[in-house]
Order: sequence, then structure tokens, then C-alpha cells
Amino acid sequence: MRNRVGLMALAAALAMPVVAQASPGPSAAAGGALLPGPDLAQRSSPALARAAASDRINRSQLRRKLKRLARRAPGSSGFYVYDAGARNRRVLFDRKEGKQRKLASNTKLFTTAAALDRLGADGRIETVVQARGRRNGNGRLDGDLFLVGGGDPTLGRSEMRKLATEVERSGVSRVKGRILADDTVFDRRRGVPDSGFGPSPYIAPLSGLVYRGSTYSGDPATEAARAMKGALKKRGVKVTGGVKIGSTPRRLTARRPLASVSSPTIAAIAEATNKPSNNFYAEMLLKRLWAKGGRRGTTRGGAKASERFAHSQGAKISQLDGSGLSDGNRSDPRSVVRLLVAMLDHRAGRAFYGSLPTAGREGTLDERMEGTAAAGRCRAKTGTITGVSALSGYCNSGRGRVVFSLLMNGVGSYEAARRIQDEMTIEIARYRP
Repeated sequence: MRNRVGLMALAAALAMPVVAQASPGPSAAAGGALLPGPDLAQRSSPALARAAASDRINRSQLRRKLKRLARRAPGSSGFYVYDAGARNRRVLFDRKEGKQRKLASNTKLFTTAAALDRLGADGRIETVVQARGRRNGNGRLDGDLFLVGGGDPTLGRSEMRKLATEVERSGVSRVKGRILADDTVFDRRRGVPDSGFGPSPYIAPLSGLVYRGSTYSGDPATEAARAMKGALKKRGVKVTGGVKIGSTPRRLTARRPLASVSSPTIAAIAEATNKPSNNFYAEMLLKRLWAKGGRRGTTRGGAKASERFAHSQGAKISQLDGSGLSDGNRSDPRSVVRLLVAMLDHRAGRAFYGSLPTAGREGTLDERMEGTAAAGRCRAKTGTITGVSALSGYCNSGRGRVVFSLLMNGVGSYEAARRIQDEMTIEIARYRP
């Protein structure tokens, strides 16, 4: 199940349009939609790959090397490196660490941390089928089926087959009515702030009920209902009516569902969000944060919940969405590190740590820092939108973890920014207290 979600997320991320590095597109200030830059793996240079993994450096050497590298970064950049080892908790390097910067996809760190805290690493999102009407002895339902979404971003073919199988096994062989798609767990705003909450070319439409990652046209819930009807047909269950959007009557919600299917764990979804930097999954998780106690999930509500969790951990963030597409998502390097440090001791800390790409191995760091001291030793989240490049995460130091946040704004060359980040991370990986 976990592998399936990871592959789905990677495919979805690769399917999302990205802007060529040479042409990052207009900025939000210019009045156009803020376009995401490439947030995919980029092979490190041979010079970096030759960095000796066995060479170790001490605190003063690390500080000197990071100071030299920081001078090459754009002026609107901030850095914070902290030794989180139990015996050595101390700042290793800082520069403009308290000034807020645009986060890009480092926003996903806050979103997934809050989701793991609020929904639980082992939590799951449920999609159910409810029946309305009278059932007679020959398997006919004189009424409708409601397909009720819970905000599961992973709902796909296998889940529809399972729901259809459970409906058929319940004794229903014919539905003299319609399939009503209930997406009311979320609001019906399909986009995020950078698209005015309308459809965006950089993220599939958001909905409380989606199918196969949603689509770029049409209504997500309606498409899910059509898929359900097709799955029922294959199980020999005929539905005479069509599909339509509809809210489940309150009296039905208290009943045991006719069929149900659960998502992979929130830990698996967080991993499928962070490793390939999946914008759609991040935004769905953010809405789900607010969908509790009868409230509809909203982007603004989820952002508020994420901010509150961050603040409870000593970190500050101004958050507008879940993915980092909007340039209004801002935090400072020190706050990012504080969140990361807090997650080390969190009950979902292992899941959070495991959700991040490993340098030189997987996700958006697949081909970065290969063959260096950082490869296999550091996990970090990348981030790229117009004029922004970021990298924040952890490196094993032998006696604990070093936590870092490298937030670069005013970036003119993504390649140059990533090279600086890679060199800094390699030096951090070489550090031994």
C-alpha cells in the first residue's frame, strides 16, 4: 500500500506542469499567477561528487566554510544550522536567521507536520457508500447510492473496485436511482490563493471527493461518481439513473455504511507529499486539517490550523496554502529549524523524518549530492518558485542530528542556488562534534 501511494504521488508530481529553468515566468507582483520553478531532482556536478565522505570537520571549520559559501548566495537569503544532539545542542551557523523569507515548497514541512500531529501517523481517511430507499427481496434498491468523500487524495481504481464489491456483497444487484457524489467534507473552492481559489494550471482541482488525483477539467466529485458507476457495472450491479452532486441526508450519516474504504496511513500520504513534492496531496491534507467536528475543510482554515501547530512548537509562519505555490507563505530559517527540531521528539517524528527525500537517493534529491558525504546521510525538503530556492532538513552527525534551513530569495539562477545549498549540506554532513 505504501509503495502504491509513493508511485502515485511521483507520477502525479511529474505530470504537473513545471516552468523551464530559463524562463521562470511572471511574479505575483507583476499581476500574473506565481509560477512554480522546477522542484525536481538535479544531478550534482562532478566536483561535488568528488567530496570525500570520510573527511570530518569540527565546529569552527564548519562555520568558516558555511560563512564563505553564504557570501555567494543572494542577499535576500537566510541560514540557520543547529546541532540537535542531546549533548551538543547549540547553534553552528546563522545569518539573517530571524528574517522571514518566501518558503516555496518548504511550506510542505509545516503542512505535513501539522497533518501528522492532528490526524495521527496511523490515521486514515475514509470514503463510504450510503443507501437511501427501500430494498426488496430480489436485490433491488428503490432509491439512490451516495458516494461520500472524506478528502482522500489517493482514491483510485482499486478503491472503487473494493467499494463496488462490498455493495454487491451486501445484496444489492440493481439500483433504481442515481449515484450522488457528496464532496461536502470540503468547500468547493478548487484552487489556492495564487489562482484566486479558482482552477490553477499548476494543481489539479481540489475537492472532498476526487478520483485518481482529480483532473484538469470537469468536476472531481462527478468524475468519482462515474467511476463508481462503472465499477458497479463490472460487478453486475446495474444503476438505472445517472450521477449527480448531492449532500447525504443527516439521518443517513448515522447509519452503518453499505461499503467503505480507507486511505493509506497519513504517514504514507505525508511521504508521498514530501518526497516528490506533490502539490495536490499537500493542498488536500491542508483542507483535511480543518474538516473536523462538522466543519468543512478549507484552505484558509487548514492554514490557520497549521500555523497554530507551528506556534505551539515555537515556530512562526505566515501560511496561505499547503504546497507553497503562493509567495505569501513565509517563515524564517530559525523557525523552520525549530519545527524540525520539535518533530524529532514528536510521537510522529519517525514518520515525518522518513517522509523527506534522502540526498543522492530518492525524490527531489535523487540526483543531488550523489557520492558525497551527504548522500544517504541527509534528508531534506526542496523548494522552488519564481526567484526562490530552499532546502531544509537533517544530517546525521554521528551523535545525533544537525538541523538546517537554507532559504534563498532573490534567486536569479536556480542552478547556482542549488549548488550553494548542496555544498553547504555536504559540509554539514562532514561535521562531527
